[in-house]
Amino acid sequence: MSFEYNGRIIETDSNGFLLNKDDWNEEIMYILAESENCDLTDKHILVINAVREYYDTYATTPAIRILLKYLKEAGYQDLSSSIELARLFPNGAAKSAAKYAGLPKPIKCI
Repeated sequence: MSFEYNGRIIETDSNGFLLNKDDWNEEIMYILAESENCDLTDKHILVINAVREYYDTYATTPAIRILLKYLKEAGYQDLSSSIELARLFPNGAAKSAAKYAGLPKPIKCI
């Protein structure tokens, strides 16, 4: 799959994850979220940025339990709840946040 952005073709896998994480930018983040009817808020962006930070540190995307722990340790108590993340990302928080962050699908996600 692919889509056009600024005159370039951006390649994705069959689930909409970028094939080249270097294609990512904030505008692409919004395009990816809009493709799943997700209107990003500041809370969404905090989670997405946390997933990007985690990836930069550990070279992998976090599964949901690890993401919850990471958010809590980063001081985002209000976002470190599986209920809150499910409300923000109804298609799966770890999976959706990784997708919108331009990163690979978390290994333990279905």
